[in-house]
Amino acid sequence: MHRSSLLLLGCVGLLCGIAAASFVVVGTVWLWALVFVGASVLLVRRRIAIILGVLLLTVTVGMWHANNAFAVPSLLWEIAGSKPKALLVGYVDGDFEPTKNGGRYAFRVLRVQTADSVIAMNDRVLVSGPDWIKPRQGQVLVLDGKLQRPTSFDDFDYVSYLAKDGVHATMYFPKYSVPTDLNLPWYMKARLWFGASMATVRIGVTDSIARAVPQPMASYLAGILVGAKGVVSQEIKDEFSRTGTSHILAISGYNITIVAAVLMSLLAPLGKRRAYWLAVAGIVLFVLLVGGTASVVRAALMGVLVLTARQLGRAQDMGTAILLSAAVMCWFNPMLLRWDVGFQLSFLAVVGIVYVQPLFQPLFERWFRFKPLASLLATTLSAQVLVLPLLLFDFGQLAVYTLPANALVLPLVPIAMALGLATAVAGMLWPFLGALVGQSAWLVAAYQLTVIRFFAYLPYAALEVRISPALMFALYAALAVWLFSVYRGQAKRITNTHA
Repeated sequence: MHRSSLLLLGCVGLLCGIAAASFVVVGTVWLWALVFVGASVLLVRRRIAIILGVLLLTVTVGMWHANNAFAVPSLLWEIAGSKPKALLVGYVDGDFEPTKNGGRYAFRVLRVQTADSVIAMNDRVLVSGPDWIKPRQGQVLVLDGKLQRPTSFDDFDYVSYLAKDGVHATMYFPKYSVPTDLNLPWYMKARLWFGASMATVRIGVTDSIARAVPQPMASYLAGILVGAKGVVSQEIKDEFSRTGTSHILAISGYNITIVAAVLMSLLAPLGKRRAYWLAVAGIVLFVLLVGGTASVVRAALMGVLVLTARQLGRAQDMGTAILLSAAVMCWFNPMLLRWDVGFQLSFLAVVGIVYVQPLFQPLFERWFRFKPLASLLATTLSAQVLVLPLLLFDFGQLAVYTLPANALVLPLVPIAMALGLATAVAGMLWPFLGALVGQSAWLVAAYQLTVIRFFAYLPYAALEVRISPALMFALYAALAVWLFSVYRGQAKRITNTHA
């Protein structure tokens, strides 16, 4: 078999193994048995035997690695079990997110001091506090409070949800102070300085837009531009959810993937190569602006994969790259595959845009003479087709008007982001200039929110449709068979043409 085919099989097997270990614990004896069977099958040296052998061995490696990763105990989790009073020395590792009772943020713990001991570590805790104290990312602090373990809900594994982001404890309304004996290495100081600088930029951008643009347009612009948390009202979030456009507000691979594809379509008149590099530069700038966290970097990688697929024009060659990227991400964090819905949606959206969009594109080009619009509709629909079963399983809501809502709003998202940034910069230089430039940003944002609200309150805008895991997997199996048959037929026609 070709090396690329073996790599593809290996990635599939590894992901399947990690997925299996996320649901069941496979004992060491069974793992060694699978290794023995896989190696024995490989000795047959036939094509089907090689396929089965590689799959068995890589599935085993995936399960073994995930078992080891899940078994690694968190020292912070162990300490929090007794709910001790503790001093946490470290730094703010995320933006402050307003909540109903104040706000919360992630805190990187470098040292824990309890009544019994002082322990050095590198872990994260989710801190809740009053909204009048808003620590900034990168700020070094000492937190004095009660350390606790997070608890899961009846229908939601909150402990695993936090653990996928490295959070293993919580602390509510601690006392704050500044450490005097914390000596950090130079690279950590540089990282904290960069994080604090970007946080200052985000706060400055949010405040500048708020001074120049009325609400709720200002909060919407800040949300899509710098990912400002807690600024968009719950009413607007619900309206976006009812229209299937929530991805516009969320900083995820799903959002970046679609916006990047739309941006490349809008830049197409500049030339394919130039549009590609400008879109990639836009993604890099966006990552730096919103803080460059692990989840944002994963999202950006998915977006760049979509742009690369379009640039190469060979969707078939991207399959291995997509699976390899997913396998590498899950190798470093096996919890993504089950407990990170954003990662799941990102992966499916990328697959949809790479493989389904080329099938829909000719159809929409026959219906719409304006190619950017045809590309936008094909991109939106292809992503929606792949993520819909997962959305119905996880959230149980079917947005009926998602296609027209996305078609009317999504093309203007890059424009709204550009105008929002221009408004923020102009407002920092001269408030009057910011208000002047902000009129254009307000107009675009007002149009988008009006369209979303119109579709959100139409009859039957959002239907409750929750599907079972079995039906979800059956739908994905049907989609896989359909795509395989379509691309296999295309390959046969190309072979017959050259014969």
